[in-house]
Amino acid sequence: MASIDAYLGQLEGWMRERTAAIVDAAASVEVAGGENDAWRGVLAEFGVARTPAEERLRVLKSGDQKKGALPGEVQACLEWVAREVQQNLRRLGSPEGFDARIDRLRAQAERNTEEGLKTYRGRIFPKKGMFAHAREAAAKPQPWEKDGKPLVAPDVMVQACRFCGAPRTQAELKCQYCGEKFG
Repeated sequence: MASIDAYLGQLEGWMRERTAAIVDAAASVEVAGGENDAWRGVLAEFGVARTPAEERLRVLKSGDQKKGALPGEVQACLEWVAREVQQNLRRLGSPEGFDARIDRLRAQAERNTEEGLKTYRGRIFPKKGMFAHAREAAAKPQPWEKDGKPLVAPDVMVQACRFCGAPRTQAELKCQYCGEKFG
């Protein structure tokens, strides 16, 4: 019984370690969709082929990834780890007294790919604050501008909180969103 408990602990630890190694190696790639020695090693370890160049370009054009390996390649590696854990649990069967722990580990293996990808995406995609889209829209040329200069002076001047980026009016003394004082 102690050997089954130790085996389940080792299997759970292995899954955590391999997931962390995959995410770390993929995030260490400096160029979006590129590779480095660590990532090539991970791909070789899990038998995952690199995405073809034309598919890689298509994926990179459709998103705003600034660095890291392609998420599809990361997903394939994470799915391999989850399959391996599931296979080991099936081989183990259902020894008496360990059903709950095996079920928990099985469920954890099923969520592992999704959670690992979420962690990876959080590391490689730029983080956007609450008002990032408003700032991006304000930075684009407006209908009343030509070459970034106003055709006529606009009646409104947009100001933003220096702490959270929320829009504000001239008369406000503190931010409506984060509560920081202006001035």
